[in-house]
Amino acid sequence: MPSATLPRSHDTRHLTAAAPGARPTRRGLLAGGLGTAALLGLSACGTGNSASADGPGSTAWSFTDDRGHAVRLPRRPKRIAFLTDSAGAALWAAGLHPVAATDSGQGIVPAVKPDWSGVTKIYSADKGVRLEALAQARPDLLIDAVQPDGTLQVASQLPEVAKIAPVVGLSTYHSIEQIVGTADRLTRSLGTTLTDGDAKSRYQAASTRLRKAIAANRELRVGFVFGIDKNTLGVMNPRTWAVLKTVSALGMRLVPVPGGSANTYSQAVSWENVPSLPADLLVWAVSDPLPDNPLWKRTPAVHAGQLWKPELASWYAYSWENFTVLLDGLATRVHSARAGVGPHSAS
Repeated sequence: MPSATLPRSHDTRHLTAAAPGARPTRRGLLAGGLGTAALLGLSACGTGNSASADGPGSTAWSFTDDRGHAVRLPRRPKRIAFLTDSAGAALWAAGLHPVAATDSGQGIVPAVKPDWSGVTKIYSADKGVRLEALAQARPDLLIDAVQPDGTLQVASQLPEVAKIAPVVGLSTYHSIEQIVGTADRLTRSLGTTLTDGDAKSRYQAASTRLRKAIAANRELRVGFVFGIDKNTLGVMNPRTWAVLKTVSALGMRLVPVPGGSANTYSQAVSWENVPSLPADLLVWAVSDPLPDNPLWKRTPAVHAGQLWKPELASWYAYSWENFTVLLDGLATRVHSARAGVGPHSAS
C-alpha cells in the first residue's frame, strides 16, 4: 500500500549459525518511516548545492535530486507538499512550511514539532496518500522518498501523483550530516530562511562529544538491533542506516553484517544465537517493545546492563535537534560502558 512508509526489505541471512527467520521489513517496523537509497547526493544544478535562480530579472528555479534528476521550473515553487513522514520531518525542522503533508501516526512528524496551521493532511491509514486531498491543496512541488532501486516511493506506486506537480526525491541512506544538510539546502533554495542553525551547532557539539567518548573506549563493540518477530532479532546494517553511517565515521566499532542483497537493511538472527552477538553495548532501535525472552536476558550486554533504548522516532525524524539527543545519549552510554563484555565473533 502506498504510504509515507519505509520500503520493504528482505533481510534473511543470519549471523554465524543462525537458523532461518522471518523476512523483516522496514515497512513492518514503522508504518511512518522513510526508506531511500544512497544514490547521488542532492546537489544544485551547476553548483553542488541548492539551485534557485534569484538574480535580477530571473525567476527560474531548478534542483537536482537524489535520483540525479533535475527539476526545472519557470519560477520558484511556493506551494510544497511532503509525501513521506521522514522527508517531511527534515524539511519541517529546517523551516519549510508545506501546504500539504503526511503524518502516518508513528510519532516521526510530531518529533520535530511542526506547525500544522493551513496544512492539509493527505495521509490515511487505510488508503495511504489521498490523491484527491493532495490535488485540492494545489501544490506546485512534491517531495518524495527515493527507494533503493532509484524509484520514487509514493510516485512510483501512484503515477497520478506526478501529474499533480513535479517531484523532488530525497534520500535518507546517507550520513546524518548529508541528509539534514540536503534538507537545509532544499529549504534555502525555495526561499525559506533556515530555522535550525542553532540546532546544527548543538548537533556538532554532540558529535564532538561522541567522537571523544569513542576515542576513550576504542575496544567497545556496539550492536544496533531490533525485533523482527517473536523468533528473530535483526542486526542493523552499518552500511545502510544514517545513524550507523555517522557513528562509524566517528570511529565506533559496530557489529558487522555480511554483504548481499538479503542484508540490505539488517541481518536476521535466530533467538538461540542472540547471546552470541559480538557486542559489548546494545542499542535497541525501530521497534517496540523490548524482548521478554530468557535468551535476550542472557545476552552478555543485556545482563551487564549495557543496553539503551532511545525513543522510537529517533531513527526517522531527520533533524539536527533530534539527532543531537541521539548522539548525546550514545556518548553517555559509550563513556560508561565496559569493553569486552560480549563474546568474540565465531567467524
